[in-house]
Amino acid sequence: MGLGLEAVKNEINRSFEAVEIGEWFDPDLRSTCIRFLAGEREFSVTVSEEFDADYASGQMPVDLSKLAPLLGASQLGKVAVDSLGISFRLRRSGEDCSRN
Repeated sequence: MGLGLEAVKNEINRSFEAVEIGEWFDPDLRSTCIRFLAGEREFSVTVSEEFDADYASGQMPVDLSKLAPLLGASQLGKVAVDSLGISFRLRRSGEDCSRN
């Protein structure tokens, strides 16, 4: 686990009263999926392997303080974090943070 994933998890813990936190690596997406409950909602964050590995370099243009507001505004409660930023929609068609 790299510093990027730790930074995302710290932001989740700081911003939400998260319970039932689940985390797993999806080799097909090359991402770590974090799913948690906060209040009455279920949230899902996909953290790319690239972001996780490169975050420590300081070259990532991602402002993680925007993670909580974007998750809260997402109708599906899902966002993706990668080297391009935080997005509501996942990068590839059909990409999801679902367990099979």
